[in-house]
Amino acid sequence: MDFNVQADTQEISVFRKEVREWLQENMRGAEGLRWSATWSTRENEEEYQFRRKLARKLGEKGWLFPMFPVEYGGAGLTIDHQLVLETELDHYGINLAAVFYTLARIVAPVILKWGAEEQKREFLPPMLRGEVSVWQVLTEPQGGSDIATCRTKAIRNGDHYVVNGQKIMVGYHHPPDFLWTLVCTDPSGPRHENLGWLYIPGNSAGITIQPMSLMMGIKNSVFFDNVRVPAFNLVGGENNGWRVANTHLELEHGGEGRVGADPLVERVVEYCQQMRVAGTPLMEDTSIRDIIADMLIELHVVHHFARRNFWHRYVREPHPYGGAQFRYYQRMVRLRNGERLQRIMGYDALVPDLTVNEVVDFEYVVRSGPGMLHGGGTLDTDRLVFARRVGLGRPTKEKAPTTI
Repeated sequence: MDFNVQADTQEISVFRKEVREWLQENMRGAEGLRWSATWSTRENEEEYQFRRKLARKLGEKGWLFPMFPVEYGGAGLTIDHQLVLETELDHYGINLAAVFYTLARIVAPVILKWGAEEQKREFLPPMLRGEVSVWQVLTEPQGGSDIATCRTKAIRNGDHYVVNGQKIMVGYHHPPDFLWTLVCTDPSGPRHENLGWLYIPGNSAGITIQPMSLMMGIKNSVFFDNVRVPAFNLVGGENNGWRVANTHLELEHGGEGRVGADPLVERVVEYCQQMRVAGTPLMEDTSIRDIIADMLIELHVVHHFARRNFWHRYVREPHPYGGAQFRYYQRMVRLRNGERLQRIMGYDALVPDLTVNEVVDFEYVVRSGPGMLHGGGTLDTDRLVFARRVGLGRPTKEKAPTTI
């Protein structure tokens, strides 16, 4: 990746001006809103509806997925255009991949790679226009991170699959329009050769969603009771789900990367400059400055890992072990930062602050650290993938799948 800072070309400069002016207009009304995080305990309906509306507006211009083909709802633009959108949105504290809660950022690339042409034309445009919310539905009670143990069955019955089973630790507090669901299409088949992916309408008869109020945020259990799903909605082929899962998991496990940086340190510095103990700002304490320096250094490393993976993804040259490396390090840094915040401010770090965006709410950082060690696969999953990619204890190295 080229880390040199270069001036925009004339074309990109014009585009940046267009994006900046468009955001100035369309971000009006957000001044008093504070953004919730991905694993949120906040339920601000006004904020959610603003973000849904913003996503639809971006989608109308093809900017929600700017590099996707125009015929599917994208804008057919280049990585330079994507970087402009990412960086300009970041000024408002929003990530293009998570304008509102939906896993379309993972599901859409998988369908683009593995879906039949008819499926792409039906499933992708609503996602790319920001019209629908999609949950990924993988984890099961008995399997945890080992999704190949999938017991949610999808048995072919004429032109439909009949789905029965349970998923856990998924979703958000608003119901989904679609459930991107890993299922077992051949219960008697060998491991890794008996899976499939169904794109299931969220309002299908037989689906029950049960909220799970957890320390790390609002998640859900999903129950499937004789849910009939058109066979057309099977993406990637019957019993071919593990190959499709490799693309999905590479994105989920850090391979997608990102551009924006974690703004936590800036808020910690501001807090320590303003908070006084015995009349002296906390920032005057050399031990606290040492802690902040450690935070700053590690978050810079996380940022560079994320940008590197973003670049490798979009130039179609996947980094062999970058996803697992980034994800493992990022999660350990978050855990350490939660501990550091408690060392700096004690019990004050455990008090929610609704006046700031949730990602820089100290209580959220402390609370979400342990939970994020498990979400989307455990630390052991990261270690295993890393070991396979660099060839530890193996005669050959496992290749990283190319994503879109």
